[in-house]
Amino acid sequence: MSQIRAVIFDCYSTLIDIKTNEKKGEIFDYLSLYLQYYGANVSQQYLKSALGQEKERYLKAKGELYPEVDLELVFRNVLKTVGVDNAFLAESCCKLLRLLSRERFELFPDTLPVLREMKSDGYPLAILSDAQKVFCWEEGNMLGLNQFFDHIVLSTQFGFTKPDPRLFAIACSLLEVPPQQAVYVGNDPEKDVKGAKQVGMRAILLDRDRRQGKKAAEMEPDLCANDLWEVWNWIKSNG
Repeated sequence: MSQIRAVIFDCYSTLIDIKTNEKKGEIFDYLSLYLQYYGANVSQQYLKSALGQEKERYLKAKGELYPEVDLELVFRNVLKTVGVDNAFLAESCCKLLRLLSRERFELFPDTLPVLREMKSDGYPLAILSDAQKVFCWEEGNMLGLNQFFDHIVLSTQFGFTKPDPRLFAIACSLLEVPPQQAVYVGNDPEKDVKGAKQVGMRAILLDRDRRQGKKAAEMEPDLCANDLWEVWNWIKSNG
């Protein structure tokens, strides 16, 4: 079996400990009030309904097996329905929605120490995440994460999500390693393990809460780890 020469990570719930709740009623109240500063008099009820409908329309139009929504474009299309076409405003609405929905946002305790050791040992590193480009890059910078990665690949950039094997192939290509010499680390058996194995990568399932059980076993990860230290020890033994 080929040696591991590069490591590709999922981001949220793997490196970043995050909890969001977009169902909180006050989110759309604040968005509605914010939009008034730009001449858009739109109720929170209309904004919430129109956003949901535009997401559905957008996803259906993609024609992908695993379509991804671009929240920034969705917001811009919704704002056009109330007579406002402003790219900056669409971007800022996305970030405000994200900020208001966040309930927990921090790195896991093992994230930075393990990444430092991997980087020090010379492993090329990348992130591959189902995430919105409008705020993912900035969130990585806020937490000091981006400095460790040679490339950050986001589903929003391509219009499709994991487990589409094209995303994993793209990440390997950017790192200039064949899939057989790369390992993917993620917390979702279906999206992360299945997707990586479809292109010939090895896959590590990070099961911090030990809740994956049978579903994890069905996807047959190369390792089911409880933390990133366990991940790192396995990589060193296969590197």
